[in-house]
Amino acid sequence: MVATVREHRVGDVRWTVVSGPREAAFRALGEHAAADIRTVLAGLPSWPVTEWARRSPVLFRAVEAASQVEHPDAYAELTALAAGAGVPFDDLLLANLRGDLGTGDGTGCTDLAWAGSPSLLGHNEDGAPVFDGVGRLLTLLIDGEPGVCVWWYPGFLPSNTFTLTTHGLAWGIDSVSVVAPSPYAGRHFVARSAQRSATVAEAVSMLRSHASAGGFAYTMGQVGSPVVTVVEKAGDETAVTTVGSGLSWHTNHFRRLSPHWDAASEESLDRAEVCAHLAPVAPDAKWLADTLTNDVYRSASGGDPLMTLSTVVTDLGDGTVTVVPRGGAPLRAGAADLASGNVGAVDRMRPTG
Repeated sequence: MVATVREHRVGDVRWTVVSGPREAAFRALGEHAAADIRTVLAGLPSWPVTEWARRSPVLFRAVEAASQVEHPDAYAELTALAAGAGVPFDDLLLANLRGDLGTGDGTGCTDLAWAGSPSLLGHNEDGAPVFDGVGRLLTLLIDGEPGVCVWWYPGFLPSNTFTLTTHGLAWGIDSVSVVAPSPYAGRHFVARSAQRSATVAEAVSMLRSHASAGGFAYTMGQVGSPVVTVVEKAGDETAVTTVGSGLSWHTNHFRRLSPHWDAASEESLDRAEVCAHLAPVAPDAKWLADTLTNDVYRSASGGDPLMTLSTVVTDLGDGTVTVVPRGGAPLRAGAADLASGNVGAVDRMRPTG
């Protein structure tokens, strides 16, 4: 069974497109990105990973077992990725479970959304400096499944940043550190399974029915629908908020779930304060991109360990996506073209002025 990996650069954005059967595709991706995966593993904060396993080995193996049983396809993907890259599977597994073991993995990402005319979703992808220069757009065209485009951290399941699918779904994810996780599946595995959903309602139903050791907050929409949906997930609890009009925002602490789940960091609270005081009247994609790349932008300076690696704004009305890579010029593309790997269409749209 043959898988293909195609590497592109559209303007300042690196874009990898992978197609084929699941395990063959992820093995090929691991081979293609092996050097970047090793760079990430060597440079992640709080490394080596064995320290995380020694800290709570029973929880680690329980979360692994739940991930394998409840999300076998995603588990097989990570296994194939490690094999292709020639790195120990436990290293990749622990990297993906850093936010599921009660140890925290930073306070990355901000989501802003506007429900109205037009409805917009905006996401800042914040991560460790080790990801600067190795992160990229990744489109997965797995046989028999909807196409998916994400911002990818080499070595990670392609599920923990933002998502665009050929079903028109779009969402951004904010990490929330759960202080006392339960032995459920890892949150990256849950999020990867949710990408098969055909509608927001189906994605919400899937998240309600699948427990997660760590915490994520999803800000979701679907091209052609003006409604924005925010889902907070931790353990076996789920909080769903439907935003019919106006501004919605989320940082790295829960706003609806019980406060016993997490401990809000000062940095997350500071960004929340900025978001809470935004007062747009009739925002457009440019306003949202400007706000994300200025007001809540992070530079891994002044004691902040993380930086904004990319910004993505999706217009749910016409399906246009703006991607702003760190230090690069914006890319304008159709959500359907990114999710389906239509490089020619994206290249024709890339000038943004």
